Amino acid sequence: MLLLNPRMFFPIFFSFIFVSFAQIDQQLIKEGAPNVFVDCSYCYINYLKEQIPVVNYVRDRKDADVHILISTQRTAASGTEYSLFFIGQNKYHSINDTLKYATNQTDSEESSRIKMVNAIKAGLARYIFNSSAAGKMNISFYSLSEDTTEQKDDWDFWFFRTSINSFLNGQESTNFLDLYGNIAASRVTEDLKLNFNFGSSYYESNFKFADRKIKNVSRYQSFGASVVKAIDKKWSWGIWYSTFRSTYSNIDYSLAIAGGLEYNIFPYSESNQREFRINYKLSTGYNKYISETIFFKLKEQVYVQSAEISFTYIQPWGSISTSLSGATYLHDLSKNELELEGSVSLKLLKGLSFDLYGGYSRIRNQISLPRGGATFEEVLLQRKELDTKYSYWASIGLSYSFGSIYNNIVNPRFGGGGSSTSIIIN
Repeated sequence: MLLLNPRMFFPIFFSFIFVSFAQIDQQLIKEGAPNVFVDCSYCYINYLKEQIPVVNYVRDRKDADVHILISTQRTAASGTEYSLFFIGQNKYHSINDTLKYATNQTDSEESSRIKMVNAIKAGLARYIFNSSAAGKMNISFYSLSEDTTEQKDDWDFWFFRTSINSFLNGQESTNFLDLYGNIAASRVTEDLKLNFNFGSSYYESNFKFADRKIKNVSRYQSFGASVVKAIDKKWSWGIWYSTFRSTYSNIDYSLAIAGGLEYNIFPYSESNQREFRINYKLSTGYNKYISETIFFKLKEQVYVQSAEISFTYIQPWGSISTSLSGATYLHDLSKNELELEGSVSLKLLKGLSFDLYGGYSRIRNQISLPRGGATFEEVLLQRKELDTKYSYWASIGLSYSFGSIYNNIVNPRFGGGGSSTSIIIN
């Protein structure tokens, strides 16, 4: 009987594998075609490779002849506007372009990815035409409809959305139920935004431990309306109305109306790449509490001022976004809150990227806390808001990749191409 020593078998096996890989047809790399880097973590990259096979897809922007940077914004009808920035490098240096398209909230995934492919095809045409891959390019147009009458929106830009959702899970000793619904209406044009929104949620959790049963229920309802009007390319004003109730925050019901003014240092039309917004709001409201608060209040009139500064900058080397906001009660300036949030995503070197996200809040404005405090179960189950002087969150990540610069191949066998298998030998 022949026994194979693993120490001899695996070097031979992997040598065979590497030699086999080295013999793969090098036509998978398109000679003379532009190297393209698609800078988008949520795009249909495998579908792009299949539909636009005449270019080389690379893994890092520094290896690219064409860097496609994609950013998104929400549209009026809950769709998405995509901005595609084509940045030429190497022999295409200074050949840049920007294309935009939009998907509807009702679009299927197939429809959305077809729109993306068509937009990228249009943007890449000039680069492919100036390469040796030009002979593989075919441009066609659909004939225009004979009906040239201007289309009218029967809904006059009004958009409505309703949703009812549920989630449940459990096991022998625990179970959870989450129900929530929403009704929203909006009308958005270039210089006016109208929004109306009603939402309601119910959350229940049950626990069994020995002979003890614990049930936790949390309810929340809210209604909001707002009007935001453009003054010019950099100034806007707005009015907001809101009402809500929350068992978690000890609010039987709360009403508030606010007015505000905002200035954007950059034109709003450039918000896909950069924005620097400064806004100020002044509001008045009325609170009725479920239980008497730590300030011996069952109801009260409140006046609040708030301000926010936010900055976003998107470039081929990464993006930076930060905001600083604060609010204070006018009847007692010592009751206030200050919050700082930010994110940094940098492509430091070829293959090396760094991501940092975080936020910190200094809290001094919890006027609705119940005077009786919270029980041990309420603390563990997060049934009630607790007294705190601060809150924070953070995430730090560093990644490095190296090897072949090409990313042309789509191989869906056994699922996604990133799966792995471990071999353990004792």
